[in-house]
Amino acid sequence: MNLINFNHYQDYVDSFITIKDIRYLGNKEIQRNLIQNACGKNCLGNLLTREQFYQRKEKELVLLKPRGLRGLQLFGDYLNNKDEVLQQFANREKKLLEKHISTVVYLVMRSKKGLEISSFMDLEQSLRESRFENFTGCVDWRGIFEGRTKLRPSNTHLSYFDWHQNRVTFNNSDNFRVQNKRAHSLLLKHVGDHKIFCVNASCDCEHSKSVSRKTYFSTT
Repeated sequence: MNLINFNHYQDYVDSFITIKDIRYLGNKEIQRNLIQNACGKNCLGNLLTREQFYQRKEKELVLLKPRGLRGLQLFGDYLNNKDEVLQQFANREKKLLEKHISTVVYLVMRSKKGLEISSFMDLEQSLRESRFENFTGCVDWRGIFEGRTKLRPSNTHLSYFDWHQNRVTFNNSDNFRVQNKRAHSLLLKHVGDHKIFCVNASCDCEHSKSVSRKTYFSTT
């Protein structure tokens, strides 16, 4: 089990809760106590203690920086403008790479004819992949922060929609899984805490309440 995907020990414990537990034990505290008391002894491969969890997670974070990385400097250090979106990316970059937070970014571009191309991107994965040497198809994040190139929608992102070609594609990422519910707006499930959320900011469904949304506009 990859502990980096869990922000807190409580999230790790919750990952052992099954659908049956939820069905028969409505109270989450009771579910957690049952998991810790049972699994701490001989269930599901021995549940880690809080101390063991954070020690092992720290080791995994160290292994997250393999030899192929382009140094330890953050791409956000190259920011040389006051673009609001890029400032937010720079502020989040370290927390993203250390798996403390996860972020989905909505990208949209319009042609001269007014047709849109849009996508939802896993920001952590994009930043991480760009730090590896010779990684095929990675984003030039240094060039983006320096203002030399633009961040564009891609058909490799979580979702991609081309109005001109009327084409929609979906892809899972390291941090998110696309939920196949065609009657609904795009739903994503976080790999770490298993929370499902709706990307539609105007949606009023139960899944729209489990995500924090912030809107920024880029000037580039």
